[in-house]
Amino acid sequence: MFSLRRTPAGPASAAAARRRRLIAAALLSIVVGAAVAVGTRDDSSATLAAPAAPRERVIAVYGGQRPLMQIKVPVDRPPERVALRLALTARLTPGTIASRGTARIRYVYDIEATTKRVLEARSDVQRVQAVRTAVSSRIMAPVVRQFARNACEAAALHVLLSTTGVRVSQQRLQATFPRSGPLDPEGSGPQRIWGDPDLGYVGRSDGGGAAGGFGVYPGPVAATARRYGRRLDDLSAGAAARIYARLRAGRAVMAWIGLSDGPYGEWRSPQGKRIKANFGEHTIVLTGISRNGDLRVIDPLEGVLASWSRTRFEAAWRLLGRRALGARA
Repeated sequence: MFSLRRTPAGPASAAAARRRRLIAAALLSIVVGAAVAVGTRDDSSATLAAPAAPRERVIAVYGGQRPLMQIKVPVDRPPERVALRLALTARLTPGTIASRGTARIRYVYDIEATTKRVLEARSDVQRVQAVRTAVSSRIMAPVVRQFARNACEAAALHVLLSTTGVRVSQQRLQATFPRSGPLDPEGSGPQRIWGDPDLGYVGRSDGGGAAGGFGVYPGPVAATARRYGRRLDDLSAGAAARIYARLRAGRAVMAWIGLSDGPYGEWRSPQGKRIKANFGEHTIVLTGISRNGDLRVIDPLEGVLASWSRTRFEAAWRLLGRRALGARA
């Protein structure tokens, strides 16, 4: 049996206690220092790390074949509409002029439609065409006077083909037209026999004969153009708006008009078809349209370039059954 007693601390025991306290303090300072070092390293790493770059793609906006601007848009979300519209408004000029063959066409850009096109572009699209609208045109063409009294179709076709790069003389075109019926009408009154202008040229180009000659309608004229390598589009019986759209696209149009409301003649073709015709028949070539809608007209009767209102043109066009041929691009 034994008992535990407190032993008075001697000098050696006191020294040992002090050593233990110093070791404990040293260990505590190492632990605290390590913790502080770890915390400092973590904070430093958070501060120096570069933020992740936003993912973007570039869309090039073109006007025809010409690059106009580049737009950076986010990959993971659509661009902001208002900011995009403002950027397009600042960079797309109010109007631009482009050449197409012999034509000079003025366009304006549609900002709203172009904004929509960019917003709806698929993720793999890198190029977008700006939406533009043609508002006027000027088509270069020779101003000529018809060589004979009734040769307006040959003169007009000469002008129309010239806008497509084909130059053939009026005289040669007149000689190439198919012909229909006898040279001069046979018989008298409504039962007389003459040609069908839907099948070929009727009468004499230089006048004369019982009725002084007549002319030819779009079908045989288009057939003649094909012989010289050009196809023409028949715009007959359509709305005048189709003609104006053609002009704004830089394509000339040959149109049949009435110089007057009569006199009218009536006869039958050799095939028995009843023909009723306005002897005020004439052809002109439309070679452009202004922003306010006025038309550039080459009139081979006088050999002049004139400006006509759409009202004037449409009234004269109706007198000849709204016949027209349009040049292709």
